[in-house]
Order: sequence, then structure tokens, then C-alpha cells
Amino acid sequence: MFALVDCNSFFASCEKVFRPDLEGKPVVVLSNNDGCVVARSAEAKRLVAMQATLYSVHDLVKQGKLHVFSSNPVLYRDMSRRVIQTLQHFSPEVEQYSIDEAFLGLHGFTKADLSDYGQRIRTTVKQWTGIPVSVGIAKTKTLAKLAAHEAKRYPSVNGVLNFETLADPDAVLASIDVGEVWGIGRNLKAKLNTMGIKTVLHLKQANERIIKKKFGVLGLRTVLELRGTPCFPMEPVAAPVTMRIVSRSFGHLVTELSDIKEAVATYTTRCAEKLRADGLVAGHFTVSMRTSYYRPENQYSAARSVELDPPTNDTAVLIHEAMRLAESAFTPGYEYLKAKVIATELSPSDEVQGSLFAASVDTEKRDKLMAAMDTLNRKLSPDAVKFGAMGLKPTWAMRSEYFSQRYTTHWGEIPTVKVWQTPQEQSTRLSYRTVLAGQPQNREI
Repeated sequence: MFALVDCNSFFASCEKVFRPDLEGKPVVVLSNNDGCVVARSAEAKRLVAMQATLYSVHDLVKQGKLHVFSSNPVLYRDMSRRVIQTLQHFSPEVEQYSIDEAFLGLHGFTKADLSDYGQRIRTTVKQWTGIPVSVGIAKTKTLAKLAAHEAKRYPSVNGVLNFETLADPDAVLASIDVGEVWGIGRNLKAKLNTMGIKTVLHLKQANERIIKKKFGVLGLRTVLELRGTPCFPMEPVAAPVTMRIVSRSFGHLVTELSDIKEAVATYTTRCAEKLRADGLVAGHFTVSMRTSYYRPENQYSAARSVELDPPTNDTAVLIHEAMRLAESAFTPGYEYLKAKVIATELSPSDEVQGSLFAASVDTEKRDKLMAAMDTLNRKLSPDAVKFGAMGLKPTWAMRSEYFSQRYTTHWGEIPTVKVWQTPQEQSTRLSYRTVLAGQPQNREI
């Protein structure tokens, strides 16, 4: 048996946790650069369409009918970590599928009422983290995801749906669009529709031979999963990281190489920090930049790469290479919207093979320097210590006019609780008796 725990409107829910005044009010979260709506609370779904631009909802915001927030990935990642840690109290097998979803292995839970157990999971996650979740329970991962999806649609199940308790599960599958099945995207859905497969029940009853011929083994496994045969096991250990990408749009169109280089240096610093956190080094590094896709005139994009010998996660080395690549890729006369850095050919940092041809470097000393920088930036604030190539006051930074606080990770942004007392309450005193050194004594608090 499997359970799929899905956080409801996760980004919007994270913003509500530390803002009790927003309970029951419509909340949306914007994409990077305050572009468009990427997350909506249940109340906002009645007002705003997904991918709606900030401009199109400006009137609702101005009238106070809609509350908007810029994307706050630091907060969302930390809240996700807290949810996963909570789920680990309910199963020895927890597989985080995405930032707001996780599978739980429930094999051997024969004495537990799994529906009640799902309610306990839901209640505990809400109590410990403030995040509302839906729980789907079934014999396979694919069915568990569908159950979690349906748990959100029907208030009568109180956020938990166990497929094994349904009197007629096929009737439920017949009401679900085939595009809701795990792994079926827009293109695959269109192909299935041309075959007359429009609901989940249609796919469940499809001919195995035809499905395998047209969609391969993965398509066949999906059909078997819908029939209750587990084909996708739990994977509690995350797959090895093969690539690290840091990509951001600029707050405005950029034309100067100096601004591009500052941005690339900043993205390279973030990439190097992630590599060190993962205990990895990169053997290949790429820098790319492009203009806006939505401007048909003056289109331009370019990418430059370099092999790193030996592989490294040293910020100074990566910035040095990134600056050369940025200069090579940059062409004057264009208005750039976005830059990206990509680290590939990753390997564990303790398995790096030395090179006969590379310049001699005191690797141990450099590692200690990077560790010291990471420690200071973690304890004080991000970029408390940084390389000058990142600039002092960037003018290219993303727009984030509605950015909330990073309540759980930054000392200066921890919520402040204030208590107001009336004059009458301030004059009230509570007396109590304590025994101090064997002698009764009156005290006031």
C-alpha cells in the first residue's frame, strides 16, 4: 500500500502560515520577476486563472480583494523540509517526489485503519507545520496520486481518500480525465484522446498490447498500476544529481556587459554553493544568455562552455571561467532578458582524480576558504562575504515587490509577537507562594 501526501496550494499556504490575518482570504504567488500567477489558494481559484499576469489582477489587488506575494523559494524549501520531517514519523519509507508531494510506503500496516491513519497524518502535518495536505491511499503509486487528487475535489472525504474503501472505484475513475494520470502530459493526452481514451477508466481497460506498442513499457506499467499491480517501487533514496542550473530573468532588459557579468557571477556563486552542499564538483560549466522570446525583433541567444580540469566547486575558479564565457557569448546591441549557468559532469568531491597538466593548487587550503565563506554566510546573512565580481548594488536584479519575510531561516526576519494589555490588565497581579530555602515567601508576577 502507498500513500501520496500532497500539500494544498503549497506556495500560498506557506505565505498564510505566518499571516493568520489571511485565513480564508484569496492569496496568490507570482512567478520569478513578478510575472504571472503560479499558485492560488482555494479562495483565489474562484477569482484568478492560473498564469494570469500581475497586470490583469492589479485592480483586485488595489481593491484589497486579492493578496499577492512574490516567489519566496527560501521559505518554501524550508517549509517543505519540515513537512517531510513530519511525514517521517509515520513511515520508515518516505520518498519526496516534489517540493509539495511525497509518497509513503504503508506496506505491513495491516492492523491500522489506513483511512484513520491518513487523517492522523493530515492533522499532524497541519498542527506541526501549519500546511494543509490531502492524502491519497491505494495499492499503487499511480492510484494513490489519483486518490489525493480526488481528495481535494470532494469535501465530504475530509482530505483523505482510500481507494480500497470505495464501493465502486471504477465509477470514480470514469469521472477523471485521463490527463490527470501520473506521467501523462499534454501531448500524450492528445494521442490517447485520438484513440478514444478520454478517462482514466478507458486507460485502465485499454488493450495491453496496443498500449505497449504505442507508448512502450512505461505506458504498459501505467495501465497495470491502474489495475492495482504495483510497477513503481518506493525510491526513498534520491537519484544522484547530474546537473545544477541557476537561471534568473533580469528585473529589466539589460544591454551592458558589466551588468551581465555581475548577474553571471551571482548565479555562479549560487551554483558553487549548491555543489559544495551536495559534496559534488563540476567537470563542465556553461554560461548562456538570451533576449525575450516575446519580442520578435532583435532575437539573440548564445551559450559558451568550458571543460574544468580538474573538476571543481571553488567559487573563485568558477567565476573566473564564467567571466570569460560571458564575454565570449555577449554581443552588443541586444536587450538581454535572462542569463543561466549550468554545471554538469558532476562527481563526488572526494573522488576527484588529479591532473598532470593542471597548475598546482593547494586544494586543502582552498576547500577551507570555501567552507569558511559558507559558514559565515550561513550564520550572518547571504552574501555577507562575497566576491567583488557580484557587484555592490545590482540594478539588474529580479523584481520582487511583494516579497514576504523568510520567517524560518533568517534571524532578522523571525516573526515578532506583540501583546497589548489594557490599563486594568496591567494593574492586576497574581500572587503565589513558593518555598525558598524552606521558608514560605510571597511573590508577585
